[in-house]
Amino acid sequence: MASENMNYDCIVIGFGGVGSAALWEAAKKGWKVLGIDRFGPAHTQGSSHGQTRIIRRAYFEHPSYVPLTHRAFDLWEELNKRHRTSPSIKELITQVGLLQIGSSDSEVIRGIQKSADIHGLSIETFTPEEIQRRLPIFKIPENHIGLFEPDAAFLRVELCVAAMINQAVKQGAEIVSDTAVTEWQVDDSGQCSVETEAGTFTGKRLIIVAGSWANSLLPKLDLGLKVLQKQQHWFQLDRVDHKLVNDFPCFLLEQDNGDCFYGFPEIDYLGMKVCEHSGGKLIRDPAEIDRSLNQEELARTEQFMKQHFHFGRSRLVHHSTCMYTVSPDGHFFVDQHPSFENVAFAAGLSGHGFKFAPVLGKHLVDLLEGTCEPEFKFLKIAERL
Repeated sequence: MASENMNYDCIVIGFGGVGSAALWEAAKKGWKVLGIDRFGPAHTQGSSHGQTRIIRRAYFEHPSYVPLTHRAFDLWEELNKRHRTSPSIKELITQVGLLQIGSSDSEVIRGIQKSADIHGLSIETFTPEEIQRRLPIFKIPENHIGLFEPDAAFLRVELCVAAMINQAVKQGAEIVSDTAVTEWQVDDSGQCSVETEAGTFTGKRLIIVAGSWANSLLPKLDLGLKVLQKQQHWFQLDRVDHKLVNDFPCFLLEQDNGDCFYGFPEIDYLGMKVCEHSGGKLIRDPAEIDRSLNQEELARTEQFMKQHFHFGRSRLVHHSTCMYTVSPDGHFFVDQHPSFENVAFAAGLSGHGFKFAPVLGKHLVDLLEGTCEPEFKFLKIAERL
């Protein structure tokens, strides 16, 4: 537990995915660092939970992300080696491949092909017949194709966050859980102060990674962020070919109307996870969202499954609610605060940021040391607003 009014080299507000990575990176540098979170380590109230996340290289959202994905894979593997000190400990990252499906002119397919062409990535192309021969559980429309990325993997999201926090604490980081930040400021001397329900903490540097609370902590930046409530579903099916032990990959399918769903192999008793990437309910206050089962979202997901999977019966086993904090163009904001060079932030990860957590955490710390590598330029405020 941190002491009130103790001065730190760096304070990190929020230690979800990117915040925990920033905390670890700052601690690795030998900084005296404090993390503050309104909930706690690896919680389920924000955006960094839900058992699994996909990590991929052929990035349909924009080719500029591809160099960052290469770094992300390396850093996750480094963390996995530190974390997995015995075979009985679950690995953080599991290579299963990713099959992405859509019409040849869909946003997903065109974007993957563009990134693969620019960066020389290995992608395999399959017809609907070839997909169904290899993965008979699928029902693929005749006008669709599948692009398979064999190196793609899934991350165990809560374990990843917990592992980064654990590594940070081992290297001297302090954390304050269940404590909301009410205000922060920088005085004329450059000293940062962070006011919380537990008192005021001061530091030389400040990193803000507040997820869906970014608007309230970065109000003067006017980033145009909106928060969407999303529901994740886990189903047990009366089949076995969708299980991890049977080499079933992660998948993403863009329908002809632009709706997009994704899923994971069944890795445990919860079943196969299936979620909608498109859509979402706009929410005003992330602290007061309704986390009960949304029947409308469940019906959309079940309809998707009936259209695109072969099975006799399914049973919903589990659901959870998470949030996308979406920027106007769907790309992240990762930058120094325009008014304070000793304040850095990441916001608007738009539902595809977790895979980059260790890369973005390291970059936020680098920004506070005056380093901005060209690969990150497209994520700066000045390039967008």
